Amino acid sequence: MTFIKKLSSTFIILVAVLGLTACSEKEAETTGSKVDEMVKDAGTKAKEMKESAGNTLESAGEKASEMASDAGDAVEDAGEKVSEMASDAGDKLSEIKTDAGNAVEDACEKAKKLMKTEDTDC
Repeated sequence: MTFIKKLSSTFIILVAVLGLTACSEKEAETTGSKVDEMVKDAGTKAKEMKESAGNTLESAGEKASEMASDAGDAVEDAGEKVSEMASDAGDKLSEIKTDAGNAVEDACEKAKKLMKTEDTDC
């Protein structure tokens, strides 16, 4: 939007200058060369503004691409963390299961010992 406003302003100024120069009391050749110079300058400015706008758009595109890549990396890291946590939880559950089994076996052996049975293995 800014590019269009600048371009419009440049052409409005150009038209105003051309109108004022055409009304000048100087020779027609001087006025013509000034008009040619102004048209050339306006064209150069318009080209510079277009290149500047293109560079800005390109830079914005690169930044957006970089942000998308960073977001992808963050999602990948989060996925790895979740996998690691699930693996740790599975290991912990296995340990709890083993500990519970050992506790039941110890309680069984203790009960058999208190009852004075010959076979204390459970």
